[in-house]
Amino acid sequence: MSNISIDQNKCILCEACIEACPRHVLFGDHSGVQVHYEEQCMACGHCVAVCPVNAVKHQELEPNGFLPAREGAGVSPEDLYYSLRARRSCRVYATKEVPRELLERLIDIARFAPTGRNWQDFEFLVIRDKSKVDKLSQKLAIHYGNLAKELEASGEGIPYYLKKAMYSFRKNYEFFLQGKDRIFRGAPVVILVHAHADNPESVDNCLYAVFHMLMMAEALGLGTCINGFLIRAAERDPEILEGLGIPEGHKIQGCITVGFPKSKFHRFPPRRPAKVRWM
Repeated sequence: MSNISIDQNKCILCEACIEACPRHVLFGDHSGVQVHYEEQCMACGHCVAVCPVNAVKHQELEPNGFLPAREGAGVSPEDLYYSLRARRSCRVYATKEVPRELLERLIDIARFAPTGRNWQDFEFLVIRDKSKVDKLSQKLAIHYGNLAKELEASGEGIPYYLKKAMYSFRKNYEFFLQGKDRIFRGAPVVILVHAHADNPESVDNCLYAVFHMLMMAEALGLGTCINGFLIRAAERDPEILEGLGIPEGHKIQGCITVGFPKSKFHRFPPRRPAKVRWM
């Protein structure tokens, strides 16, 4: 049975579905829109979404899952620009629990992030047990303390970017010795995004999901920060992730801290001018 069906009685032969199909699964002939090479379909739903008369059906896609388009709705360029400028990395969190409902909204919008070939291959681990967050932070702090000692003992020949990073490595460990958390900055929640390491597109896919969560968190009044410490450490020492239940063959591609910000930003800092070549 074909997954894609065209109601020829409804079809007005506008060919919008043919043009929208990224895999060229649809074509038109004298009898209307037809389906071929259906095994190449990646179930993106463009054919259903673009049809003005609802003549296209896809068995793999739940009809009620399609969100009706709203004419004239959306964010103005000015509001979107402001939102993108306003989003700040949060490193000072209030001692307030994040309701699960808000975290579920972050995950929900993340699943609509674009993915290469519509893989939708990312998975999420939400760590909201503060004792587990603290334990993971301590593992990472010890790792970076050992790494700093290793690099300092190696003498000359340390790459420039590592020399700059060594300050943070040492500070992570020093804070740990003082009973403080410089890794996750006291955040109550850590979200990991992971996917199968064999898929070369999984890095981008996971990062797109991360960005969706960052912007939704901003709208929900939550603070977030992208955390590279965990990702880099896990690459060097996979045992850091022991006990977290990451599937075999999967790799952490994204990590963010989440919580309510303790402070409010009153100004948004500038950035360097863009380096652009026009051709």
